[in-house]
Amino acid sequence: MRPMTAIDPRCFASSTINTISISGGKDSLAQWLRAIENDVPHISVFADTGHEHPQTMEYLEYLESKLGKVIRVKADFTRRIEGKRKFIAEKWPVSLVQECGMSPDEAAERIHRALEILNPTGIPFLDLCMWKGRFPSTKVRFCTFELKHEPIRTQIIVPALDEYDEVISWQGVRAQESPERALLPVWEEDADNTPGLHVYRPILNWLHEDVFALARRHGIKPNPLYLQGCSRVGCLHSRP
Repeated sequence: MRPMTAIDPRCFASSTINTISISGGKDSLAQWLRAIENDVPHISVFADTGHEHPQTMEYLEYLESKLGKVIRVKADFTRRIEGKRKFIAEKWPVSLVQECGMSPDEAAERIHRALEILNPTGIPFLDLCMWKGRFPSTKVRFCTFELKHEPIRTQIIVPALDEYDEVISWQGVRAQESPERALLPVWEEDADNTPGLHVYRPILNWLHEDVFALARRHGIKPNPLYLQGCSRVGCLHSRP
């Protein structure tokens, strides 16, 4: 394992809290271990998409038993689905007849079937897809923002900014993963145009073998999905 760079001193400033996103994957684990071994004041958070592999959920419990508490958050699409139901009930009786050529009876049956199905399930991924009316794809990606970024922002980051002067969001991404990530900076000031919110990527220049080596040094087992041949262990929809 190569020598590790020091943690940015801004992470230790007064009235500052670091938020570390945990996914159950090797990279988020590596940055969590870096925070722990350097006594960085932090909150660990997991955004539950409702579409994680059962073994990842079990692994999260294992990590908690070894490394400490993880706060769980998840997106809620109840209000947005209610808005879509209202739109269907009010607009479809006209549009299905005038624009789609249905008879009033055919339109009423179609609307009845749609409203019968369109109810929140409490499973973020499924509710998001119902609200969007489609599944995500490589060309139309909305999962990470809606299921991870937003619930962490609204449920963790915003309240933390009320309590602390500075919030530093750690992101476990590495330049080795893609050309796009190779262009990312290690530090972003006032991220998302939010004063006091900064993004820190402490393992940006690490290699694949570095993150596994750090876990081994701490005696932490890898997510079992890696041992079964998976290259990713996040949301089931995104795993190759």
